[in-house]
Amino acid sequence: MTPTRIAFHALQYRLATVTDSFTNSRFNAEQVATTAVESADPHIDGLIRQITEIWTRAGFDPAEITEPWYGPRIDQVFRDDPALLDAIDEIIRSVHRVQFSRPRRRLNQPQHRPAHR
Repeated sequence: MTPTRIAFHALQYRLATVTDSFTNSRFNAEQVATTAVESADPHIDGLIRQITEIWTRAGFDPAEITEPWYGPRIDQVFRDDPALLDAIDEIIRSVHRVQFSRPRRRLNQPQHRPAHR
């Protein structure tokens, strides 16, 4: 089971709960999931583990966590355990933080180019 697929399907499920068509059209769950895992942020890793633990505690087959999430049983888990929704939303916030906290070159800072030999 890959963390990227877990994050992707969790984000896809969450996106399905949002009825705002503007948000739906602009949100790329696959890109957010990939960025989440590639960031190697310990907080995000912990959130993905938390999602996996909630899934397992709910009695789902661990292998199915990387498959699309749908149906009344998964809806019930979201109703019964708000920590699942909180963890998914926190992944989104954390990815935003990671993306925008990377060092950036200042606009007035000259670029360093290698000297020609």
